[in-house]
Amino acid sequence: MKQRTLAFCTLAGLILVAGCSGSQPVPSGARGHGTDLAPGYFTEATEGGYRYAHNWVDRPCFTLDLPGPDWVLQSATADYVLWHKGDYALKVYLTDNRAIAFAVAGMSSEDALRAFIGYELDFIKPKFEKHTSPAPSMRTNETGLWALWRWEGRVGRRAGVGKPQPADQRHLLASLWLDPWVISFDWATAKLDAPDVDSPELVYAVRSLHFYPQCFKQMRSGETWTTPEGGGAHLGNERPPTVMPAPQSTGPTEAHPSF
Repeated sequence: MKQRTLAFCTLAGLILVAGCSGSQPVPSGARGHGTDLAPGYFTEATEGGYRYAHNWVDRPCFTLDLPGPDWVLQSATADYVLWHKGDYALKVYLTDNRAIAFAVAGMSSEDALRAFIGYELDFIKPKFEKHTSPAPSMRTNETGLWALWRWEGRVGRRAGVGKPQPADQRHLLASLWLDPWVISFDWATAKLDAPDVDSPELVYAVRSLHFYPQCFKQMRSGETWTTPEGGGAHLGNERPPTVMPAPQSTGPTEAHPSF
């Protein structure tokens, strides 16, 4: 009797967890889950919000800032990190061309980004009865060439046996070609009755992005990343200045944010 009761409670708990995890709008563009375990990632509370540091093996090491206090970190793997903020989700994900092969030798940065977008849209389209995606635009800043693009899917359908039916989704993405990687910022919502406006939070995060080619120094026991003798103390002195975004308006804005 005790074993049956325990099994029933365990099953009920799993159902509850599954129901809660399915209630949030989650960007579906990224695929794959990395297996790297160390040295991992960490998040720091700042005066303006949060700073996220990504430091996995054989992947670009970077930091970025998220404005405001109301962010919730849902999950992080070697290939992506997912934050929630109200009705929106921000997924920052890495795609490795060596494994996916969306680009070939001799492509320019713009050609590689356009091939990546086509590869992503081919993956997304079967999941929705109705799908739209305007032509991408290109922007250049100190980190390199970015593609700014959107997609919207409605009337989700089953893509295969055992796969859940996705909710209607709207996405605004900024993708950077960092040979052989693409790093993408996916600002998404399932709340399609809200006006389709650009995201100052997305622009803020993109502007704050900073790469560390040598990766962060592995911390010794008891250290923090602000310890003068190592542990990543240099990160605080090399940040580009960022400006806190103004509150989001309720009316339409330009088709693509400017970096």
